[in-house]
Amino acid sequence: MDTVVYTLDIPTSDTNLLKSLSKKFGWVVKKQNTQKICRLDEAIEVAKNDVLFETNNLDVLMDSLTK
Repeated sequence: MDTVVYTLDIPTSDTNLLKSLSKKFGWVVKKQNTQKICRLDEAIEVAKNDVLFETNNLDVLMDSLTK
């Protein structure tokens, strides 16, 4: 049997309906957890892409923060 994979975004209130339909039709339903990116992961990604600001002058740093 050939199968096709779909991704659905459904409200949590409709999960029971989806489970009952999948059981009735013999479908396989798997819940996929979404990955949440924490701030540390974002900072590491920014550091990899060299989008960092660097200065030795406090006045320049303060000016860049107020812009």
